[in-house]
Amino acid sequence: MRLYLVPNDPERTTLVSANGVAQYQVSTAKAHRFAAPVLAIRRPAESEGDSVVAEVEWRRFGAHPVVRSHVFDGRMQEMEVRDFLYKLGHHFTPTRYFLGDDGVEYRWKPFKNIGHVLTRLDTGDEVARFTQELVAEGFFRGERKWCLQIEPTTLDIDMIVLTFIIMEKRRRDRVAAETMKSGAHDEDVPEGGGCEAGGGAGMG
Repeated sequence: MRLYLVPNDPERTTLVSANGVAQYQVSTAKAHRFAAPVLAIRRPAESEGDSVVAEVEWRRFGAHPVVRSHVFDGRMQEMEVRDFLYKLGHHFTPTRYFLGDDGVEYRWKPFKNIGHVLTRLDTGDEVARFTQELVAEGFFRGERKWCLQIEPTTLDIDMIVLTFIIMEKRRRDRVAAETMKSGAHDEDVPEGGGCEAGGGAGMG
């Protein structure tokens, strides 16, 4: 499965399948001027309640962001993002792990010149990756698009999309912060995959 980001903005985008059908809608809004921004992921459904996959509240002033979703075990739950997408070890790393709804542990890791890659921790098998490609067929044929490529998996697609959106949003926040620190205010924030990560294409 391929889901193309239109536009390539993890906070405000539509994830579109190869045949041009919108599969997920991502929006970010504030309840009022001083409120924390809330990112919402929705998919087509008969009712508004059924359409909501998850909400992520990016709390301010040092408070940890929280995610509200039913993807954990079928019931709507709230937990801190750091508990959902967690680190292993104490050193700084953009790599994050999570427990899938299928009981398997997974890892999102950015690779230089590729993008984020999702793998099963027990087998190392690739489950998904965010990368740019020249589309060979379908609705976007002949265009160069950023897309989330998903392999056949026992993991819920909703959970893949939710964790990917959080990872990519945070990556771009880091790039923007580094750009501001360097004083390059007039440069655009790079799009696409993990350009701040070391390593090559291998699954380290």
